[in-house]
Amino acid sequence: MGRQSGIPVRQSLQRLLTGLACSLLLFTGLMYVVERSGSEINLSLVFESLKRIPLEIVMLYTLVVVTNTLARTVRYRLLVDARAGLPPTRFTPLLIVTAVRNMVVDLLPARIGELIFVAMLKRVCQIPAGTGLAAVALSLLLDMVVLIPLLVLVALVPLTGPALRQGSLPAAFLLIAVSVVVAVLLWPGLRIFVRWFHTQTIAWSWMRRLTSLLFDTSDALVQCRRLGVLGPALAMTVVIRLLKYGGLLLLFYAVVSSPGMTGVAAGVIDVVVALIAAEVGASVPVPTLMSFGVYEAGGAAAFALLGYPLAAAVMVLLTVHIASQILDYTIGGICLVLFFLIGADTAGYQKDGVDASGSRWGRGSVALVVISLLMVAALSVYQLDRVRSARSQVAPPAGEVSAIAPGASSSLPEGLDGWVVWSSNRYGNHDIVRMRLGDRHISRLTKHPHTETFPRISPNGSQIVFMRSRAPWVSLRDLTHWDTYLLDVKTGRERLLAEFAGAPTWSADGKSVFFQRRGVEFVEHDLSSGEERVRFRSGAGGLPEGVQLYEPSLSTDLEQLAVTWRGSRRMTVIVDAVGSVRATGDGCQLTWAPDDRFVYWIDDGGAMQNQVYRRPATGGSAEPWLDLPMPYSHEYFPKLNQDGRYLVLGASTGGHEHDVADYEIFLWPVGAPADQALRLTFHSGNDNWPDIFTD
Repeated sequence: MGRQSGIPVRQSLQRLLTGLACSLLLFTGLMYVVERSGSEINLSLVFESLKRIPLEIVMLYTLVVVTNTLARTVRYRLLVDARAGLPPTRFTPLLIVTAVRNMVVDLLPARIGELIFVAMLKRVCQIPAGTGLAAVALSLLLDMVVLIPLLVLVALVPLTGPALRQGSLPAAFLLIAVSVVVAVLLWPGLRIFVRWFHTQTIAWSWMRRLTSLLFDTSDALVQCRRLGVLGPALAMTVVIRLLKYGGLLLLFYAVVSSPGMTGVAAGVIDVVVALIAAEVGASVPVPTLMSFGVYEAGGAAAFALLGYPLAAAVMVLLTVHIASQILDYTIGGICLVLFFLIGADTAGYQKDGVDASGSRWGRGSVALVVISLLMVAALSVYQLDRVRSARSQVAPPAGEVSAIAPGASSSLPEGLDGWVVWSSNRYGNHDIVRMRLGDRHISRLTKHPHTETFPRISPNGSQIVFMRSRAPWVSLRDLTHWDTYLLDVKTGRERLLAEFAGAPTWSADGKSVFFQRRGVEFVEHDLSSGEERVRFRSGAGGLPEGVQLYEPSLSTDLEQLAVTWRGSRRMTVIVDAVGSVRATGDGCQLTWAPDDRFVYWIDDGGAMQNQVYRRPATGGSAEPWLDLPMPYSHEYFPKLNQDGRYLVLGASTGGHEHDVADYEIFLWPVGAPADQALRLTFHSGNDNWPDIFTD
């Protein structure tokens, strides 16, 4: 008599860790493939989209899942009760076990969850293991029978259109081929296989177990047909499939309605194809955790074949997968507690004649798990900075105007009059807006569908230069796809100054505009003649090859460039006309004061690991200059007015991405206590890169 042993805790943990390693490895590899295609996966957008799923959709999906579980329970009861000599199965315990099954099948790698389901059927419902396995196998066959016409349908529908989209023809032929192969293998293939095995002498234990399962499945199929339950079971399978894909469609369209997810706002047919492909990917016997990695890869491959952006497809499918898992696991977890309450003391699948301690999960598997996790960790670290940078890959939502907080300072410094400009997405996309300091009135200076930012006011206050993206949305991390424009404040007329030019600034006399071009050149543009002159270039004049120039600021009198380096070098430096380089720190946004007496910038430190520093032009140590009180103490975009008496800046409660996070605009009288800084904006969207002009 063989020994009975549940799956040991150590063995189960090893399999879970292996599944986790494989899932992370697959997903990291998928991220790499997406990156090689020229895009990036924005994980922050995934979680933002999760939070934006409407509550009514969540409740409706939960209802669909519960109804689907009831339908699965009815089908299992039909299949199990069709076996001769068994008493009728109680519905409530079977319902609980079925709900747990939906969770453990996704949780455990390599379909181990089906074995757990069979063990729970035996424990709670007194259903023999052979009968339970046969019911599982027969359910899978019925799922395939229902999927065949669905696959053919979704393959033929695109072919009936007036024109074929990219990928529709190969996708249709592939689906039809899969359907034909599955149809041939279902019933005729099973019968032929079973008959052949009757004539064979089987030596291997795993082959004997497979043969036994096939015999049980064949007998179950015959019994179901004989008792007339095959038709009802098939009808319940149709209901199950419709509920499953209907619920996933609900989640899918809720996700693609979020900002940044519209790249795969596909029709129902295309979505169903992708969902089926994702399910097929999840069914592949790869030891993943919760099918993460294979699910996204299968669905994204279908979307890519149909011509949709790969990065958007991965993000949408990942969001749908996480949302469905959260809801499924909530229901499954509740039922698991009920399962133990009704008397189950173990959920391990019991195998005869097998000693778990002597299984193939030994020291070698532990080493394999460790190596896999180390590989995943290395790849994840490689991707971490790209994931962080991708947070501004997609334009943020517009947000809304919030009420002024109680106790907020509202009085201007005595004698101050003027206006402030900045970039804000309060009107939908980022425009240049202006606030009169006297009455706090905000007006919209630009109304273009592309992104506009980095406004800088001329010395006399009559004009503004700013940068406009060459596409509807371009992240500030992109230094190339921008043009510089000149705006007349009085007339509102604007004109293009320079292409592929960003971060514009003025000369002290207002006769020239400076900007960076493609991130590698600092250029002077003469407004009267339109002539351009490259003042500094990466790889020349003391600047190393490969450095990118962020927000350069030229000291007119000293002829020295204050600039943030990124790319091959990461630091803030001052470069003079003869190529001498002087490092100032590791922060960013290094800027000359109007009188060239000092430079100021953002660097680590302060209440939220950020504050404003300054340093004399002649050198010396960096001096902490401004650190706003909590909660708005993550400072960025500092800019002095023309006489250096007032500083405008942006500050957030912790969000960092410059064109995505909820920054508010503040005004600080230089030298006053930090808590006397005046908050100018109360808007939940993004406000960045302010400038100030005082009369």
